[in-house]
Amino acid sequence: MDGLVSFLIGFLSIALMVTIHETGHFVFARLSGITVEVFAIGWGKAIKRWTVRGVEYRINIFPLGGYCKLKGTDDLQRSLHSGGKSFTSMEEGSLFAVSPIRRIMTYLGGPLFNLLFAIVIFIPFFSIGYDAISNPNRIVVTSDYPKTFAIEAGSPHAAEFAGLETGDVVIGIENESIGNFSSLQAVLARQKAGNPTTFTIDRAGDILTIDVTGTVDEKTDRLLFGISTFIEPKIDSISPLSPESMTALAEGDVIIRAQGHEVKNTFDLLEILSDNPSWVELQVQHADGSYDTIQYSPTRTIEGKISFGFNFERTLEHVSGQPVGEALWSAISQTGTSMIDTFLLIPKLFSGAFAMDEVVAGPLRISYVIGEMRNAGIRAILHLLAMVSISLAAANLLPIPGLDGGSILLSLVEILRRKAVSPRMYVRFQSVGLLFLFLLMLFVVAGDLRFFFLGS
Repeated sequence: MDGLVSFLIGFLSIALMVTIHETGHFVFARLSGITVEVFAIGWGKAIKRWTVRGVEYRINIFPLGGYCKLKGTDDLQRSLHSGGKSFTSMEEGSLFAVSPIRRIMTYLGGPLFNLLFAIVIFIPFFSIGYDAISNPNRIVVTSDYPKTFAIEAGSPHAAEFAGLETGDVVIGIENESIGNFSSLQAVLARQKAGNPTTFTIDRAGDILTIDVTGTVDEKTDRLLFGISTFIEPKIDSISPLSPESMTALAEGDVIIRAQGHEVKNTFDLLEILSDNPSWVELQVQHADGSYDTIQYSPTRTIEGKISFGFNFERTLEHVSGQPVGEALWSAISQTGTSMIDTFLLIPKLFSGAFAMDEVVAGPLRISYVIGEMRNAGIRAILHLLAMVSISLAAANLLPIPGLDGGSILLSLVEILRRKAVSPRMYVRFQSVGLLFLFLLMLFVVAGDLRFFFLGS
């Protein structure tokens, strides 16, 4: 029942975003002098319809999707019957009767409204205060944990090569003060490949300055410095009915050894247990200062890896929401950045940097994820809705037949040739697009089914 509710919420959310997209086409079509014949929410048989000022509005039985039918079908059919070499006897208000520029404006309307919707959603996202995990600016060097971070022997490693050490506290980067790991990540994200970055660190009371040159990950094109945050192995909470709850392990315990090896941070524990032993032995120091040795057989994932039934203690800090004016600017900036990142991701999908079916989700998976986020808090829901709306805009702008971007491309060809595309060519172009979209839908639905039935 809970899963059904998640799907329902997700479907309605996607229906909202598609309706907003089609509303963009509707508005710009009217502004461009193109007649809108039908504006529909959903697909299939109409369960309610009404007409206002010559436009038939429909609510269809399947809520996922919608469409905006523009005048021009009759012009296209007449032109095809006449040989299909050119458009003839075009009616006033037809899509094919207006200039290519006006058609481009109409095609851009849908993605533009999706981006405006994302901006509107991001404003409360940035305005609402929230509690966030504040990871310490004490670091671990990931090359010290090759199994946990899947680091191959001999691979380039920036932090290790420069001389950073696990346990170092980063107090400054490029003359900017660093108070936690989030601020550290923000500064590193602005650094350029090939340029050394100056770290100021506190190593057991000694203040050192070390230059670190990040390495570029060839698959993701990201600049990597080979560090992560140092988290104390202190138990915060234990899941009820987990194997750990049946032992003497308690909240506030600090894990000091695992399988007989010293543990100073959580990555020590993960590295030690990376071989997935059948029996786990932990030595802990209780909150009262006493020591204990705990042995148990842990829960395992489908892949056979150890799944801990406890969480580690983390520090929370309250982040105040931004004033509306500042939130508006942040919303515009975030929407622009996300749009660019989405376009940059597309060529990486075809380069093999990511598994296509793990990154490209279909309507079933997207609906489910949106619905499941209802328990994650309002900010998580707002962020996800904004990102899905941005993805919808970006996908529709791809220069592929059948999408808005393909139609824009066709109109640009007309402008460059100073000659209209023939009706026959138009139909062939759109037919290729429909075939592509059909195959793409099969692919993403198959990925969704694998996600639900085989896990992810």
